[in-house]
Amino acid sequence: MTRTTFGLLIVTVLFAPGLRAQSAEQQIVADAATALGGRDRILAIKTLAVEGGGHDLNVGQSLRYDELGLQSDAWQIRDYKRMYDLANGRARFEVVRASQYPYYQGVGADRVVQALDRDVAFNIAPGGAATRVFGGQATARRAEYLRHPLTLVRAALEPSAKLSNARTQGGDRLVDVTSGGVTLTLAVNATSKLPSRIIQIVDSPTLGDTAVETQFSEYQAVGGVQLPARITTRTDRWPSADVRLLSQSIDADVGMLAAPAAVRSATQPAPPPAPMTTAREIAKGLWYVEGTTHKSLLAEFSDHLLLIEAPNDERVRAVLAKAKELRPNKPVTTLLVTHHHGDHTGGVRLAVAEGITEIITHRSNVAYVNDVLTRPHTINPDDLAKKRNVKLPKVTAIDDTGVLRDAMMTVNLYHIRDNSHADSMLMLYFPNGKIVTQPDIYMPNDARNVIPGEPLGHAPWLQNLAANIALRKLDVEYHAPIHGDYVTNKQFLDSLIFMTQFVPGSKATN
Repeated sequence: MTRTTFGLLIVTVLFAPGLRAQSAEQQIVADAATALGGRDRILAIKTLAVEGGGHDLNVGQSLRYDELGLQSDAWQIRDYKRMYDLANGRARFEVVRASQYPYYQGVGADRVVQALDRDVAFNIAPGGAATRVFGGQATARRAEYLRHPLTLVRAALEPSAKLSNARTQGGDRLVDVTSGGVTLTLAVNATSKLPSRIIQIVDSPTLGDTAVETQFSEYQAVGGVQLPARITTRTDRWPSADVRLLSQSIDADVGMLAAPAAVRSATQPAPPPAPMTTAREIAKGLWYVEGTTHKSLLAEFSDHLLLIEAPNDERVRAVLAKAKELRPNKPVTTLLVTHHHGDHTGGVRLAVAEGITEIITHRSNVAYVNDVLTRPHTINPDDLAKKRNVKLPKVTAIDDTGVLRDAMMTVNLYHIRDNSHADSMLMLYFPNGKIVTQPDIYMPNDARNVIPGEPLGHAPWLQNLAANIALRKLDVEYHAPIHGDYVTNKQFLDSLIFMTQFVPGSKATN
């Protein structure tokens, strides 16, 4: 054999199918596939069906922003069913969620059915009607489909998948997998080679780049492959879900999971028009700014305006524009944050980018506010992230009581004691109008509290608000809540007696 022939033989052997050198990323996926049951077995599976139950935690609506408080908002998960048509990229996710705390505001156990047919995501109503969803919801549905060892490893084995950034972290080997426009990180235990977790970095308006980490344990043999029987989730550093799978089947009948033709042909609707923002002067120098379910207030001081509540960017932009109309020569420099829930703080960063120099809140919210202001926002850079050298505002902590006062305006601040919705809330009292403002406790005439089968709606915290008003010895004539209508104290007392936030026949104060 000549030297040239021998060299060609070496090249042929090295690059023969199955013998081609693998990258570090491919090796991690190959090891995971082998541990799960083998590449060929994984790719041959047509369907997967799992059932179980557990609980999850609504981290963004917790009692407090600490390790225990964030686990207060617990929901039972039952009738947890996930059906996957792996051959066609389809899935149906079904679950019943029931609140496990007595102060829940809303309906009882709710059955939620979501589905995916490749790039078509849709929801299925209790009556069977299917509605397509688009944008971020569709992307999240695709990510949820891949958030299982079997589905993600299958996707990673496809030639169209992009594998990158092989690395080691603790006892795991990690690789980033991009499939169908979604990037997830697959972590494989370095010893067992089984997938230990799947990580996705998502954007939060308040906490920026946030890791959602799904962890897998208690693997068991099912239909020739290894599948996890326990799935737990952490959102950032906090536990957020724990599910036990009681039944798992491979290649069982999962029914028809294809999207209906009307759903597949549906087009994305135009965005709704921006709500009209109105401002009513309810007392001298105090405006109640309306337009959405989340109200804001503007209070006028001698040399500046105080913004009360920054729920989201859209709302903050509208309220700041209204402030310029009302008092073009007085800047909005101070923001009062009533409590730490995400739907009341999603616009804090924009408010700071627009010139807020001081944030006032209860002392239990200081760590949260600092996190909101300083965490990185690289996935979806917002106005604050895009601005360079922005001086962060002073954060003023209120303990049990506080007061903001100058020659034009007085605002008395009180910690709302013993409230089971949030232990971080402030109640505001404006002596010049005898007006009380609070979030989430009393929401008069809010349609979201009028529920079929319960015509008087829900009022879990009215007694708590009444007790806090009595404790502070406040002379109240009106309520200007963050949710609901501006009403008289008489309507509040009627609601208190009936223990409802909606007294039939009652009307908001004009």
